[in-house]
Formats: sequence, C-alpha cells, structure tokens
Amino acid sequence: MSKQKSKFAAVLAQKRPAEAEVPEERQSKLRGKRTHPDYRQVTAYIPRALHQEVKVALIHEPDHDFSTLVELLLAQWVQKKGKAGG
Repeated sequence: MSKQKSKFAAVLAQKRPAEAEVPEERQSKLRGKRTHPDYRQVTAYIPRALHQEVKVALIHEPDHDFSTLVELLLAQWVQKKGKAGG
C-alpha cells in the first residue's frame, strides 16, 4: 500500500515559505529573545482591559512589542528607585 498525500498538501506547500525564502533579518528575529541567554521569561497578571488597551496602542508603535514596553518601563522604574535612594 503506497502512502497517499493529503489532497491539501499542494495548497499547504504553497502557503508555507521555504526557509531559503525567509530574509536573513527575519531569520534572526525568529530566534529572538526566547533562546537568548541574556533574557528570562516572566509572568505578570494585569487587568484584561489594560492588556487590551496596551495591545491596541502597540499596533501604532511598530518598533515596540509587549516585551520591549515592559523592559522599558521596568528599567525606568529601577532607575527612578536608584535616584530616590532605594
């Protein structure tokens, strides 16, 4: 019995970009912070409405994502705490 391909295999193959077709800048982005040794994943609970507002606002900020925003705000907070003397 021969192995039969799905009738959708050809369509799926057209939709998926081959690795060679992915620009190099995009490939480096795919590796990202998740595998970078200088980054750690953390979890925080915030109100659902605030999360929605932030996501909408970030749509208009192409250079920022949620992680970048959190990093920026935490760095500012730490800096402020240092200036305040602890």
